[in-house]
Amino acid sequence: MKITILGSGTAVPSLHRNSSGVLIQDNGTNSLVDFGYGNLRQLLNLEVTYHDIDRIFFTHNHPDHVCDLIPFLFGSRYQLDTRKKDLEIIAGPGFQDFFDKLMLAFKHWLKPTEYKLNISEIDEGIRDFGKLKVQVGKVKHIAMSRGYRFTNDQGKSVAVSGDTDYCEGMIELGRDVDLMILECAWPDDEKTDGHLGPTLAGKLAMEANCKKLCLTHFYPPCDLENIRNTVQKNYKGELLLARDLMQFDL
Repeated sequence: MKITILGSGTAVPSLHRNSSGVLIQDNGTNSLVDFGYGNLRQLLNLEVTYHDIDRIFFTHNHPDHVCDLIPFLFGSRYQLDTRKKDLEIIAGPGFQDFFDKLMLAFKHWLKPTEYKLNISEIDEGIRDFGKLKVQVGKVKHIAMSRGYRFTNDQGKSVAVSGDTDYCEGMIELGRDVDLMILECAWPDDEKTDGHLGPTLAGKLAMEANCKKLCLTHFYPPCDLENIRNTVQKNYKGELLLARDLMQFDL
């Protein structure tokens, strides 16, 4: 299983950090978790095109997590090289209504021409998607927000939070996982509801007992060295601070 951070940033435009997105490659399939702006270009840097994505898992529908879905669907209609492989989208309850309104806003310009697009709304539970077993759980951000835990047929696992505050749901998704990709949006003194600061991120990771922790989704006020020092007061495992195109092989 190979995991690539496509975007380690936020809603704030940056030359160094694209907004949220993770690519999971396993057994010949390409799965995205979120699709924030800048991610489509990042995929091209990895030689992954709009033909190659099999599934997209959305944690929620805020712009910095979904915006590149629009050019992805638009490009998939390119008449000289049309996407033909079916596409699956998985998200929490309420995403279908959001997607329908998105399609209505762009009229026919995002509608598939030669492939089928299937949307599955999942509240909580475990589902098999090909050779990936995926656990879906509620996290503390907005009503639609869901985190994911992916386990392959070799037993390797990665959990991805999307945006979340400290919550039992994310602790369970990250329990003993090989890698947890967890947001840490703000320094402790700037923390806002629905997001983690380094103290709570470290506490959550410690309680989940994840083997490796990658923090991501950094707003500009973040002092990364301070984040590292604060997190390590609670979490004693391997800690990495995400950068765009950082990769993990599990």
